[in-house]
Amino acid sequence: MGRFAVVLPLEPLAAGDGFPVSAWPLHVTVIEPFETRHDAAWVAELLTPVLHGRRPVEVESFDRAMFGPKRDVPVTLVRDRGPLGAMRTRLLGALRDADVDVARARLDYRPHVTDNSHGSIAPGRAIRLRQAALVDLRPPEGRAMRTVAAVWPLDA
Repeated sequence: MGRFAVVLPLEPLAAGDGFPVSAWPLHVTVIEPFETRHDAAWVAELLTPVLHGRRPVEVESFDRAMFGPKRDVPVTLVRDRGPLGAMRTRLLGALRDADVDVARARLDYRPHVTDNSHGSIAPGRAIRLRQAALVDLRPPEGRAMRTVAAVWPLDA
């Protein structure tokens, strides 16, 4: 069974790029982890019509917060002026229509960038997100790794 997430990286990624779980590139998650019986190629083909030809997503970082069950994960919240939420809605719809379980998708979705080994972003920063990426959360390299399964430029 495959497990994937859809993210908008702050810096471009390439299909096939890999990184340790502990060193995710800075990104905004659009679709939280979901599972499917299908492989990455199938998921990418399903999502391509939703992501093809989309414009870059403009967000602004505006506040710091703590996420996670123990409220011990530092993040910077980003303000969406509509396109990010619309993209999320369309991606979730495509996945649901294909009978992919997206039950973990949060109703109280708050877009953010999680601090990590690459750093963090400060409030007050305008960010232009120019790419979407499908990340394989169960790659052949093992549980400690993540692999970029597909990317879509946001440049319409």
